[in-house]
Amino acid sequence: MKICIITLGCPKNVVDSETLRPWFAGDKIGFTNQPELAEVIIINTCAFILPAREEAIEVILEAVDLKKQGKAKYIYVVGCLPQRYTGELKKEIPEVDGFFPQKDFNIVGKQIAANLKLSVETKTKLRKLETPDHYAYLKLSEGCDNRCKYCTIPDIKGRHQSRDFNSLIEEANELVNGGVRELILVAQDITYFGRDLGDRSALHKLIKSLAKIDQLKWIRLLYAHPAHVDDALIQLMKEEEKVCRYIDMPIQHISDKILKSMGRNVKKAGIEKTIEKFRKQIPGIAMRTTLMVGYPGEGDKEFEELKEFVKNVEFERLGVFKFIPEDGTKAANMTGQVPEEIKEDRLQEIMDIQEEIAGIRNRELLGKTVTVLVDEKNERENTWLSRSEWDTPLIDNSVHLQGNFETGKFYKVKITRADAFDLWAKI
Repeated sequence: MKICIITLGCPKNVVDSETLRPWFAGDKIGFTNQPELAEVIIINTCAFILPAREEAIEVILEAVDLKKQGKAKYIYVVGCLPQRYTGELKKEIPEVDGFFPQKDFNIVGKQIAANLKLSVETKTKLRKLETPDHYAYLKLSEGCDNRCKYCTIPDIKGRHQSRDFNSLIEEANELVNGGVRELILVAQDITYFGRDLGDRSALHKLIKSLAKIDQLKWIRLLYAHPAHVDDALIQLMKEEEKVCRYIDMPIQHISDKILKSMGRNVKKAGIEKTIEKFRKQIPGIAMRTTLMVGYPGEGDKEFEELKEFVKNVEFERLGVFKFIPEDGTKAANMTGQVPEEIKEDRLQEIMDIQEEIAGIRNRELLGKTVTVLVDEKNERENTWLSRSEWDTPLIDNSVHLQGNFETGKFYKVKITRADAFDLWAKI
């Protein structure tokens, strides 16, 4: 039996799909990345914003077509979409054999395995990776307590629920024993980890414990809320050499008016102070952020303030997206909605500014020696794709290498060429 698991959305969904995979074990079970070759198609969906929902529906309907052609026998849909729209989906797409709204993917995996009449007595591994063997995501929690006024995540995923500390350490050890050398910590807000349990230092304790795992080389932090970053975390990142000099801290905006309207619980001065602390205490750190343009009430004044901030701070990595009014959110019904064409223009303005900054920052590395982790070989160009500690897989820069290298290994290389989004190097 061939099974195809299609993962849509963020790295947290990748972890969920990897949690499903070990439930489908046995000599007669195999996995394929090609849905047209699979008897069973499992679609792990995202429903965060309208484009994600549209993509999920499109993929589901493509699977239904394969079923009608007699190629796929079973279709199961899991993740955010059924968590939000189970009733509607069952009615509109009856060809799907099961919609699973459960947030616990061990429960989902066991139920699907039972539906397929597979043995569900034992699960020999916690996860089976979709990523290359040398890096993996470690999901610290489910849900979110921040209640930003544009966001549907609390309605889909519920309140923040930290995972058990010991289970995270167990999972990390299993991953490292299987060859993982970089762990990427993810959650809706990693800096809230443990706070729902009354432990404001839980993240610091977790990082210290992970750093003691011998074969683990890099620990990377994604999705840190600026309102919850504290001095202790910055100090820990400074002192612990296994923690990458990299922080992903989505700020969304810098205008106090917009931040307040968003419900971000942080002000411009606080964001600027946190950035200053990171840069001062951790020289060479790469800071990634995410911005939203076109939020209700964002006039020319607020946008100009955002542009000047981006120019002055010079984030090493930056992503920007347009505000999308989501049903059920307070922001969707606010006055001062920004026309779509203005949103598009503002997005492009920010990206043009950032491209220039990124090019300057990358060219500063010319002639310097950096440590990289090799991710894969690009057969078409006969080069190897690698990353420095300043780059998250799939979203940041790649360092292109020519020569003989090995996937999952670290090398010291000299940067020979640079543009805004990529680097080239040699030993």
